[in-house]
Amino acid sequence: MSEERDHRVAAALAGVAMPAGIAIRAFEEGDFPAIQDLSSAEGWPTPATRPGEALAAWRRSWPALVAVEGEAVAGFVRALSDGEVTTYVAEILVAPAWRGRGVGRALLDACHALTPHTRIDLLATATSGPFYAAHGFRPMPGYRRSVRPI
Repeated sequence: MSEERDHRVAAALAGVAMPAGIAIRAFEEGDFPAIQDLSSAEGWPTPATRPGEALAAWRRSWPALVAVEGEAVAGFVRALSDGEVTTYVAEILVAPAWRGRGVGRALLDACHALTPHTRIDLLATATSGPFYAAHGFRPMPGYRRSVRPI
C-alpha cells in the first residue's frame, strides 16, 4: 500500500511547482519529531503535550505531506479528505527560514493535486489570512471547540 501511495504522490506532484531545493513527500513517522519542534516553535502545543494522540492523527490523515530540504523538514500539511467534495486542512506550517519562498503554496497545491475533485477548507488567523487570500482562498466564518474534559 505504501508503494501505491508513493506512486500516487509522485504522479500528483509532477504538476506542482516546487521551490528550488524543496521536495514534497508523504509523511513518515520519522518526521514526527521535526513536526513537534516546528509546532512548538509556532506556539502549537498539541504535538508536544499530546504526542500519542497527535501521532495517531497524522497516521489517520490524508493528505499528510512534508516539504523537505534534504533531510530537514521545511514545512508540513495535515489534511482530511473524503476524496470527492471536501479536503479540510487541519494544519499547515512552514519553517520561518522557508516562508515567502513558495513552500506553503506548494503544500496546498500538492493537497489539491492529490484530491483534485474537492474544495479545500481551512481555518486562518489574522496573520495567515492574507497569504490564503493571495492564493485564491475566500474568507469563510468558522468556529472551533477544543477538546472537552472527560
